[in-house]
Amino acid sequence: MTAASTHLSNDQRFSLADIEDLATAALERWGVRNSPPQLLKHRENTVYRVEDTSGNPAVLRVHRPGYHDETAILSELLWMTQLSSNGMDLPRPIPAEDGRLLVSVGTDHSTDKRYVDMLSWVTGDKMGLTGTPLTLATDQIGPLFFSLGYAAAQLHNLSDRWTLPPEFRRHAWDHDGLIGEAPFWGRFWDLPDLGQTDRELLVQGREAASQWLTAYAEQLDYGLIHADLIKENVLIDNGTVRLIDFDDAGFGWRIFELATVLLKTRDELEYPRIKQSLFEGYRNCRTLSAADEDSLPLFMMLRSFTYLGWWNERRYEPGMSAYIEPVVAEARAATLEFFNTAG
Repeated sequence: MTAASTHLSNDQRFSLADIEDLATAALERWGVRNSPPQLLKHRENTVYRVEDTSGNPAVLRVHRPGYHDETAILSELLWMTQLSSNGMDLPRPIPAEDGRLLVSVGTDHSTDKRYVDMLSWVTGDKMGLTGTPLTLATDQIGPLFFSLGYAAAQLHNLSDRWTLPPEFRRHAWDHDGLIGEAPFWGRFWDLPDLGQTDRELLVQGREAASQWLTAYAEQLDYGLIHADLIKENVLIDNGTVRLIDFDDAGFGWRIFELATVLLKTRDELEYPRIKQSLFEGYRNCRTLSAADEDSLPLFMMLRSFTYLGWWNERRYEPGMSAYIEPVVAEARAATLEFFNTAG
């Protein structure tokens, strides 16, 4: 695992010290005492390495407020449990002493509470970092992206076989969630930093995408997806690929899953091999139709739009100014590619 990341604060009402106090208090709900949490990440959620009652490593997540409610987080945890029970090697939710998968914990310093859960520890190193070229050996790239494609397809297969509980609820990366009036990650076309030419291009892309989805979306594979298969969320352990961080998971087109991988690797020297291997691995486990594959430029554009919206809603947070130029450039390139392939 890598050193702790504290690039972004996830809630101005809580200091990091407050959240650590909260995490320490939450551990008691799992019967863990006198074992201080070790910070791994303080960005969207705050994530700690901890030990369970048997001394085994585990992950404690303190959820940020305002993103998912209790029902949505519980739905994520139930889904992860189902996937793990059916053979996927990923973090498995660990119940608290009272059997709950999710607890609500506060601190002495605030009346606000946070949702907290515990997950089993999975071994492996991150595939890489977003915005940084892969350091994998050339002969590893094909097999690893084949395995990643296979894992994505396995996730989709198992999800389709699962009868969702009546209380299951997650957000949707659908037409409205991507390009509606209130997209899930924000109104990307309202980004103040956009120049006039870029703004017009993105508005045209949004309009074209809306027309395309209205006409053809029913032809595409749709269901539960991880929705965030970036390099940081793919662990590699002696050639085995493991998926982590299901926080953004929801309903969406399955090609959107693969577009997320490819958008963030499109500048790699080995991109043609990455794309070919990813698709081959996916098709080795699940059908990927010609209609799905042909829509890839559209969904790479849509994926790039989401990152603009994400940035816009965090624009005033420390360190975010460095992200704007590459995020706009990525969306510009993806939109131009979509129009070029669409004729």
